[in-house]
Amino acid sequence: MRHRTPAYWPTRILLVVGSIGTIIVFALAPMLVLAEPSMFGPEPTVLGLPNRVVIAGLGVAVAVFGLLWMVRIFRGPRDKPPSWRYRR
Repeated sequence: MRHRTPAYWPTRILLVVGSIGTIIVFALAPMLVLAEPSMFGPEPTVLGLPNRVVIAGLGVAVAVFGLLWMVRIFRGPRDKPPSWRYRR
């Protein structure tokens, strides 16, 4: 591992930050789901689910999608352009 690219450590740091962010979202999502409903009237619903459950689910989905997208970019080809770009 002596021939590292110039962005070796920044890339690893960004992946760690993304992983920590996803873990935080997973840890805080149950708190939002288990929160008490508002005392000022009926709780709003989306597709029959309480609003807080839908928001927590969307937050987790966005965090997981973002982390998977970061890993996809990280694991992609380094300096080789994609095959569909070749024109003869």
